[in-house]
Amino acid sequence: MNLYESINRIKSIMYESVKDYKIVTYGDIKSPNGMIVGIINADGKHIGGTNIIDFENGLSLSPNLTKFMETNNDMFNQDNCVYQYSLNIDQPYQRQGWGEKLKHECHDIIKNLGYKYATNIVRHDNIGSQKLMNKLGYKKHQSNEERDVLYLEL
Repeated sequence: MNLYESINRIKSIMYESVKDYKIVTYGDIKSPNGMIVGIINADGKHIGGTNIIDFENGLSLSPNLTKFMETNNDMFNQDNCVYQYSLNIDQPYQRQGWGEKLKHECHDIIKNLGYKYATNIVRHDNIGSQKLMNKLGYKKHQSNEERDVLYLEL
């Protein structure tokens, strides 16, 4: 590798670690509505948000999650799992990687709180979300004709 390539490599590594956004959180993951995790840009403009909630409250909040877990709940419990729902990125920021950044930040929050799994329910016809979840390494736990329960081991 020549000097020019080395300098460019060092620059790219430096820029990867610089965040051009800020994460803001509201609420508690163990509350009935969970924690809202928002992402804002360097100018303070809202980009998007999502919710994360512990498994027990997630079951109370989501009839879909409850229905899925009635038939096959061999992996997830209150101590090891968080349910994430309602990922929304504002229109001007869509298809620019913001959803992926937000998901990564949520994974860090979940992992730092001591949980082992992140779960989501995604509609079959939501191609964008299905692609994002696949890209992030989520696996299918179970499925019905409309939705998939996906999980990621952190």
